[in-house]
Amino acid sequence: MLYFDGISLNKYKNELLATLKGNSINKVTQTTDFVITLHFGKKQLVISVLPSFSFCYVTEIRESRLLNEERGFQLNLKKHLVGATLTSIEQSGFDRILIFEFSKLNELGEIKKYKIYFEMMGKHSNIILTTQDNKIIDSLKRFSLDNSKNNRVLFSGMEYELPVFEKKLLPNLVTKEIFEESLLNESLIHSIEGVGKYTADCISNFEDFQTILFGETKPTIFLSQNNEIVLATILPIKPKKFHSEVRFDTIGKMVDYYLEETNASTSFKVLQDKLLFSIKKEIKKVQKTISNIENEIEEKKDFSRYKEEGDILAASLYQIKKGMKEIELYDFYNNKPCLIKLDSKLYPQENLEKLYKKYSKTKKGLEFSKKRMIELSEQLKYLEQIEQFIYNSDSTEGLKGIEEELFSQNILKKSKDNKEKNRKSKTTVMSVPESKIGNVVVRYGRNNLENDFIIRNTNRENLWFHCKDISGAHVVLKENINLTEEELYNVALFCAKQTKISIGTKVVVEYTKIKNLNKPKGARPGFVTYSTANTIIVTVQ
Repeated sequence: MLYFDGISLNKYKNELLATLKGNSINKVTQTTDFVITLHFGKKQLVISVLPSFSFCYVTEIRESRLLNEERGFQLNLKKHLVGATLTSIEQSGFDRILIFEFSKLNELGEIKKYKIYFEMMGKHSNIILTTQDNKIIDSLKRFSLDNSKNNRVLFSGMEYELPVFEKKLLPNLVTKEIFEESLLNESLIHSIEGVGKYTADCISNFEDFQTILFGETKPTIFLSQNNEIVLATILPIKPKKFHSEVRFDTIGKMVDYYLEETNASTSFKVLQDKLLFSIKKEIKKVQKTISNIENEIEEKKDFSRYKEEGDILAASLYQIKKGMKEIELYDFYNNKPCLIKLDSKLYPQENLEKLYKKYSKTKKGLEFSKKRMIELSEQLKYLEQIEQFIYNSDSTEGLKGIEEELFSQNILKKSKDNKEKNRKSKTTVMSVPESKIGNVVVRYGRNNLENDFIIRNTNRENLWFHCKDISGAHVVLKENINLTEEELYNVALFCAKQTKISIGTKVVVEYTKIKNLNKPKGARPGFVTYSTANTIIVTVQ
């Protein structure tokens, strides 16, 4: 968790200002619906209003652009801010609102000043561009009067108003008596501005509060035993449980480390969410169809009874007259009487034919339903494999490969711009990742298209590895070499780790030569069959 409350933000803005003050904006981009990037030469200020990651940070790594066209808010930012110099960064009290101020010399030689209000409030986060006297020019999120938060009006030309919060004391004005009273009433969060829940949980006395408020920043990331991030903070606080900690010279370096380790970069997160939404929707649709077919199979499973009733009816056809609705006859299949329903409008022979036709139709329907069930089960397994690839992916490039696969399977529909890009990129050679395990170099797929690619473009004598009955990467040796037992185990272990299975889990990994693999005609990406393979059991660690 990247933890920034109002007090943290008060310290963070000073580093942001020191990094960007006096620099001019030369470019404005909008990478996603919720992310704006202001370019100050090589430095970029990324402002994200994603509900799951409402934050701003400076980076030199270019975010991938996921939008195909420029949006209105981006165009307004370009019009007013390109060429403008950042002059100051202020905070609204100790709330999670930053105010960026810019100055620009226009064509008439006049100095124009603008402000960007960045409100970091979860799903209500927003970016608002105003003039120097707080007249709204535009906002990233545009609300109607009905759903404007706190009844604010954020329309162009209106005067910007800060969100209405409950009244709290500024932390630098809190006395020891007030603090102790708030601590006693367990109301630090509700009575002191800028104090977040995590900070409140770590404060036990007034001295702790003063240290957090006025002490130096200590950018630190606390890790679990599995090296997963437990907490990233600049305050002198610690989580209750952690295994190790990493300290940083600057807040920026801590944020960079956090973004890299958690894939929290905005373009990665947005693309991942988009793909997960699509694949989960498709999985839900297939599961519903499977449920309906299961009900059909249950209804049709006694199809042979229609033939039995037809045989019984045929044996006593002379007893049936037109106009009868039912007849009780001897059931020689089950050695007991049975009641057979009849259509009173039909002749006896027609009733008999109707039963045999129903038998034939139900039998064929059952066979089709069972065949369809097999196809849908395979489709569900395939979709769940893609879902796992999305969760396992650790780069935007990997996600784009999965997106391309979803396009190829018509799970996602391509826009005109995407089709044009696809035509231009058809000649591009696919790049797949490699990894060195001791002295052995392997290639592996981050999605099914890459799995297919490495199989097609590797010597057929080379070894291929895959976890048995688990969705995951195909791993192949880059060179055709003989492996020692230790090397074989290490490659199999690497293959198992690509599935992100929990530590301590035993995994069966199958391996064989690529020449033993067969890809059926028309099979989905990543699907292969094989009749011969060796197995090795590894324990993920």
